[in-house]
Formats: sequence, structure tokens, C-alpha cells
Amino acid sequence: MNLETLTFSLYYFNRGKEASVELQLQRLRKLAGLSQQDMADALGIKKRTYGSWERQEVALSLEQACRCAILLNCTTDEIAGLEHSISYIDPAQKALNGYYESMNSSGRNALVETARLMSDGDSVRIEKDSPGIDAVPPQMEGVA
Repeated sequence: MNLETLTFSLYYFNRGKEASVELQLQRLRKLAGLSQQDMADALGIKKRTYGSWERQEVALSLEQACRCAILLNCTTDEIAGLEHSISYIDPAQKALNGYYESMNSSGRNALVETARLMSDGDSVRIEKDSPGIDAVPPQMEGVA
């Protein structure tokens, strides 16, 4: 049995509710800012074929799920709706990651750029556990 003959599960169990891969595949595609045609072109398939995966008319193979995951910059677990458990000691880090995960690519880029600006150069760098640094740099005040 090779990857092409393995069938990727079309259902998953999440928070006591059964939901379809179609919803996750579509959500992840839209989050990435891609159309069905974009996905189909990148995968070398017809748009109708890709759409049939989202509509659950055809089961996608594990290989196809892996190829989608690469294009969507996610895991096959995410396509299947399986949540990965990441624990954060700092609640602010957890919140920041949640904001990042909920954003589209433009929002993510803006958030990363803001973090980069806050860490560039000694004059604005906020170092972890540095004594006496509790404030936001003046350049970043009012940025939300």
C-alpha cells in the first residue's frame, strides 16, 4: 500500500462534535488568501477536482492532503481539524499567538513587522527580564 492508496479521513472528532474536512480545507485555503483555482493550479489538478474535496464529493488521499498542507503552510492534522496542544507559561504569549492564528496573511505580516520593529536596535529592544524595563518604547505607543 502506498500513499496514493491511503484514504485521508473525511471526518474528525473535535470538542464532542463531528465536523467535515471540507470545512477545514476551505477555511485554511481562505485564511491563506487563495482561491480554489489557485489551489488547483498549484496542485496541477482541475478546479472541479479541488472543489470536490471541499464539498466532500471525493475523498482526498493522504498524499493529496500532504500536498495541500504544504501549499497552505499547515499540517495534515490541521486539515483534519485535529488541534495541536501548545502550552504557554506566559498568558500574554498565548494571547499573541491566538491573535496571530486568527489573522489573514496581511494581518500576520503586520504583526510580525510590528514585533520586528520593537526588537530592532538597542534603543527600542525590550529584553526579556531586563531590570527597569516595563514600558513600551515611545515609537510603539498608541500602536494597536
